[in-house]
Amino acid sequence: MQMTIERIANLHEHEIEEFMNHIKHTFQPSVPQKAEIIRKAASLVRMNAIGAYRYTESEQSLMANISGTESEFARLSFQTMEPYCTCLNDSWCAHQIAVVFHLYSQFHSLSDWLHNWRQSGAVQTQLTISERTPDAWLSALSMLVKPLGELSPKEGPTGFLHYASIIEQQKTRLSPFEWEWKPLFSLYYHLTILRVAWPFLTGELSSNDSYHYGKWQLTIWLNEQMSELKAGIIQLSSKSKLFETDAFHAKLKDLIHSFALEEEGLFSKRFEAFRLVYTELYTEETELAEELDRLQNESAKDAPLFRAFLYLTSGRFDELDHELNSLDPTAVPQWLAFALYAKEDEDFDIVQSIMQQLLPHLGSYYQQLASRNRSSFAEEIDQLLALSSVSEEQRDQLFQSYGPEASRAYGNFLFERGRYDEWAALMHLTRGSVDMIDGSLLKTALAEDSRAVFPLMHAEALKLVKEKNRDSYRRAVRLWKQMKTAAKRDGRTEFWNRYINTVRQQFPRLRALMEEMEKGNLLL
Repeated sequence: MQMTIERIANLHEHEIEEFMNHIKHTFQPSVPQKAEIIRKAASLVRMNAIGAYRYTESEQSLMANISGTESEFARLSFQTMEPYCTCLNDSWCAHQIAVVFHLYSQFHSLSDWLHNWRQSGAVQTQLTISERTPDAWLSALSMLVKPLGELSPKEGPTGFLHYASIIEQQKTRLSPFEWEWKPLFSLYYHLTILRVAWPFLTGELSSNDSYHYGKWQLTIWLNEQMSELKAGIIQLSSKSKLFETDAFHAKLKDLIHSFALEEEGLFSKRFEAFRLVYTELYTEETELAEELDRLQNESAKDAPLFRAFLYLTSGRFDELDHELNSLDPTAVPQWLAFALYAKEDEDFDIVQSIMQQLLPHLGSYYQQLASRNRSSFAEEIDQLLALSSVSEEQRDQLFQSYGPEASRAYGNFLFERGRYDEWAALMHLTRGSVDMIDGSLLKTALAEDSRAVFPLMHAEALKLVKEKNRDSYRRAVRLWKQMKTAAKRDGRTEFWNRYINTVRQQFPRLRALMEEMEKGNLLL
C-alpha cells in the first residue's frame, strides 16, 4: 500500500522545515532571477503540477513527477538532504522547490510563507531617513532590523546570522555622510540591533546544552557587536559635542538605560555597555546624578547593581555601602560582573564586601553552570576571593565542592601554597597523562618536594610500560631519569637503586624494556 503524501509530510516535518529555511535564505526576493524561480515553483503547486510520486522508505527519499511545460522528475532525499532533478540544474530548481512547497502545504499555509518571504525583501527596498532626528533614525533602524525580531527559533543561528549579514549591508545606505555624525549613528544602530536580537541571543546562549558550532558563531557575532559599540563610544567621547546633537545624546541615554534595565539575561554584556557609556561618554557629575535619579525610581531587579556602579563611579561611598548591604546575594552573575569591574578599578574593599556576601551561594550557582563554563568560573572566582578576607580554608572547601571541572584552578591554588603532595594527587586523579601537566610546574614540584611527586611519576611510568611498545618504554625511561636526578640531589641513593631493581624484577620478560633501562643508566 502506497504511503499518502500527508503521511510523508508528517514523517519528515523537521527535514521539510530545513528545506524551507534553506530556500528562504538562498532565494532572496530582491534578486530577480531568484524571485522568478520561487514564483515558478509556487505556480506549479497552484496548478497541481505535482502528479505521481513514489516514496522509498529504506532510502527515505521521495520521487515526484512534475508536469509543466515539460515533464520532469524531482527527487528529495530526507537522509542526505540533497535534491535532484532530471532538468539537470546545478542547484535548486523550480521543480525541486515545488515538491518541497507541496509537502509543506500539507500542514502549513504556503500563502503565508510566500507573503512573509516577499515582505522580507520589500522592507529592505523601502528604507530611507527623511530627516535628521532621533525618532527618524530609530524608525528607519527599527524597520531595518525587523526581520531579526520576527525570526523563528526553528531557523536557528544560521538564519539569524544570514539576516544579520543582510542588515549590516543595508545599514550603510542609512548612515550619514558627515564624518562627525557617523559614530553617533553607529551607537544608535548597535543598540537597536542588540535590543531586537536580545531575546533570540538569550535563548540560544543562556542554555546549558552542548556548545555547538552555531552557538560559537553567535558568541563571535555578539562579541563583535560589543567591540564595535565600544569603539563607537570611545570615538564619540573624543569629539566635542555639537549643539545639534543634544537631542541625540538625550535619546541615547534613554536607549542605554532601557537596554540595560529592561532586557534580561546575558547580564555581563548589558553591564559592559552601560559601564562604557558612563565611564567614557557621560562622565560629568550632573549626568551621573541624572541617571541615578532615574535608577532610584526603577523596580527592575538589576537596578540596584547599576545604582551601586554609579555610586562607585561618582565616589558616593556611603550610598554604595548601603546598596551593598542590601544586595540580593542570589543574583550571583550580576554581582560578579560588578566585582570584576571593581577589581579592574582597584577598589578592593568593594570586591571584599561583595565576595563576603556571595560566598555562601557560589557553590550552588556553580552547579547550575554548563560544564564547559565551570573551569573559567572557578579561576575567576578564586582571583576575586584572593582579594577579600576569605580564609584559605574556606577557599579550599569551595574548590572541593566544585568537582573535577575546577581541577586546573584548584591545582594552581595548591601549587602556589607548596602543597605538592595534594597537588600531585589531584593531577593523578584528573589528568590522563603527565604530558597534560604543565612541564614547568612538574619540574618545580620535583625540585621542591620530590617525595610528593614520585608516586605520580611512578604511576605514569607503569602506565607506559603496560602499553608494551619500545616508544612507550623510552618515554618511561625519560621519566625515571628525571626521578633519578631528583633522588641524587636529595641524597636518596639507596632508595633509588632499590626502586629501579624492584621495577626490573617486576618485568623480567620485557626484553625491550630491560634494554632501554640499561641504555638509560638508571642506577646511581
